[in-house]
Amino acid sequence: MAKKQLIIVGVAIIAVVALFSLPRIVVDNDGDSVSEPPSPVAETGEDAHLPPLTPAVQEEADSLRALYLANTDTEKNTIFASSLVELFIRADRYDSAAYYAEVIAQQTEALADEKRAGEMYYESFMRALSSGQGQQLGEKVRFYFDKVLEAEPDNLDAKTKSAMTYIGSSNPMQGIQMLREVVEADENHELATYNLGLLSMQSGQHEKAVERFEKVKEINPDNLQAQFLLGVSYLEAGENEKSRKQFEYIKTISDDPEIVANVDNYLERI
Repeated sequence: MAKKQLIIVGVAIIAVVALFSLPRIVVDNDGDSVSEPPSPVAETGEDAHLPPLTPAVQEEADSLRALYLANTDTEKNTIFASSLVELFIRADRYDSAAYYAEVIAQQTEALADEKRAGEMYYESFMRALSSGQGQQLGEKVRFYFDKVLEAEPDNLDAKTKSAMTYIGSSNPMQGIQMLREVVEADENHELATYNLGLLSMQSGQHEKAVERFEKVKEINPDNLQAQFLLGVSYLEAGENEKSRKQFEYIKTISDDPEIVANVDNYLERI
C-alpha cells in the first residue's frame, strides 16, 4: 500500500477513536455563524506532536518563510505563502499549511483561496489530538466553508466537511441533519455516507453502520478505510462470518505489514 493510503487509514482510525470519546448520539439514518475568523492558528507549535521535518524540507521551509516575511509586495507574498502551503501539505503538516492558506485567503478574499483554507483547516481538524484544538479548528472550517456555501449552495463536499465539525460541538444534531441532507441530495455521496457510518459506530448502532459502509464499498471499492470499518462493524453487529470474510478480503487487496497486522488482530477475535 502507498504511504499516503496508510496515512489516510491511520487518520480514519484516529477519527473513530475521537468519535467514541464524544457524547453518545442516536443517529437515525433512515429519517430522522462565526462573523469574524478566529486569529490564525500559530504557525509554529501546532505540529509539535509530529516528527521533525527532514533537513532538506526544513531548509526549504526556512528559505521560503524568509522570503515570505521579507517581501512587502502582496502578489509575491502570496506566491511564497502558496509555496509554503504546498510544502507543508507534502510534509503532512496541515496546521502549518492551514496557517498560510488562511493568510492567502485574507489577502485575496478569492473564493478559491477561501475554499483551500477551509480544506486545509478540515485536514487539520481531522488530525486534532485534543477536543480544545478540535473545536478551534472546527470554527475555522465552518467559517470558510460557510463562505463557500454562500457562493455555491450545492457544494455537497463543503457541506459534508462543515457538518462533521458540529458533532463535537454543543449542537451535534445540526451536523447530523446536514449529513442527511447531503445523502438525500446525492445518495452516492461517498464522504457523507462514510461519516454517517462513523457516527452510527459511535452511537453503537452497528447494523446501521454496516449499511452505510456497505454503501461506501459499493460507491468506491477502493476506499480502504470503509473496507476496514465494515469488517469492524460486522464484528460488532455479531456478523462474525461476514466480518471474517471482510478482513480476509482486505488482506487480498493490501499487503502492507501494518494493515495486515491490524486485520490479523481482529481475525483473532472472531
